[in-house]
Amino acid sequence: MSINAAKSAPRSSYHHGDLQWALIESAIKLVRKEGPARLSLRAVAADVGVSPSAVYHYFPDKDALITGVAHELFAQLFAMQQSAVQRVNGNSAKAAREKFRALGRSYFEWAHRDPNLFRLMFGGFCAIEHGKDPEHDPAFAMLQSALDELLAHGAIEKKARKDAEIFVWATVHGATNLIIEGAMPAAAYELILDSIETSLGIKSAVRAVK
Repeated sequence: MSINAAKSAPRSSYHHGDLQWALIESAIKLVRKEGPARLSLRAVAADVGVSPSAVYHYFPDKDALITGVAHELFAQLFAMQQSAVQRVNGNSAKAAREKFRALGRSYFEWAHRDPNLFRLMFGGFCAIEHGKDPEHDPAFAMLQSALDELLAHGAIEKKARKDAEIFVWATVHGATNLIIEGAMPAAAYELILDSIETSLGIKSAVRAVK
């Protein structure tokens, strides 16, 4: 159900689950426009066209709403990164490097396209922890897989692979945050990815195995 359809539908017309999704869609729209600090249950209820008590049935408080929104946003981020990786063909050191690069670019593109959504996910508004449980964090698990693929093709050494996902994520996230907050020009991001590759020894290794 689209947001516009949700706003025009009578309250009794929602099927089970439709209202919950309409509320999440509305919250995403409001955060994108006004920022995470302005999000409220009442604002979402008004936007969808239901009473606040209807919202409480699915989200008893603002934290619950933010958690529901964050789960959806992390799923969308994962889908975007997965799509970027799947566009890379081949099974070689060069392809592994291109997949790794695609992950880094898509992470930044997500944040740069919708900075307020990125702020909700990582700006202290959301209590979801990431990077600790790969089974329930597919985006982080995809980064681990990309690094494992680089190792399998000889594009990085075993000593460089150890805990590299922490280093890569911290560097990519830090640079992304600096850029969206205006402390670093967007053009610098490719240089950050170059620096990560240099630190892991990827470029020289890929040239050596060609």
